[in-house]
This record gives sequence, C-alpha cells and structure tokens, in this order.
Amino acid sequence: MGGCYALFWTPDSVQNELAGASWLVLMWAGILLVGGGLGMVGRISRIWVLEPPADVAAIIGAAMYFVVLSGTLFQSLTAGVAAAFMFYAMIQLFRRYIALQIFGTDPKVHGFTDRMAEAFRRRTGNVAPREE
Repeated sequence: MGGCYALFWTPDSVQNELAGASWLVLMWAGILLVGGGLGMVGRISRIWVLEPPADVAAIIGAAMYFVVLSGTLFQSLTAGVAAAFMFYAMIQLFRRYIALQIFGTDPKVHGFTDRMAEAFRRRTGNVAPREE
C-alpha cells in the first residue's frame, strides 16, 4: 500500500523536498512495491525464503521516507508524527527480519547451497503448535 501511495499520491511536501531528484520517488515506490509484493507472496505461499528480502526492501523504503520526512520534521506536527511512525515501522521491520534469521536458520546446515535448499523447502504451518 505504501508503494502505491508513494507512486500515485506522493505528498506535496515530499515532492517539494525532492525537487530536482523526482526520480527518487520512483525508486522509493519501486522498493516498497517489490518489498510488499515479495512479503505478500511469501506469507500467502508460506515460503519463508521470500520474506527476508522483502523485509530488507521495506526497511530501505521506510528509511528513505524517514530521511525525506526528517527535512520537514519541525515544520508541522503532522510531519513529526509521520516521521515517528516511520521510525517505529523501521524498528518493527528490523525486529521481524532478525526473528526470521533466528527461526529460519538450522544450525545443522552449514553450506550456503544447503541453507538455500533448506530455505526453499521449508514452509510454515497455518497455526503455531501449542506444545514444544
């Protein structure tokens, strides 16, 4: 949703802040769209390997928006709230990325090709088990 918003309804404050570098809006929207698309496909198909790169793309997109919002941070209360929200979103995305690294890595698998084969093979269940 953020990628669509950035692509089709870019706020005037962002366009003014990026005057002369409007190509950054396309890059920012593209990163958010790719990240969101990969994350959605990864969650729907339950293939974990798609979600970490989606998180990285979303973190980069959120960071770009945070940097742009920081330029107008003290001009309005709305910009300050939006910047705080983006900072919180980046923290939560980073937390999810770390969780995926912890839970998506088998310590018995050491080689890169073996790890990739294991990641493509692994799928999540529909529900979390009640017993460990």
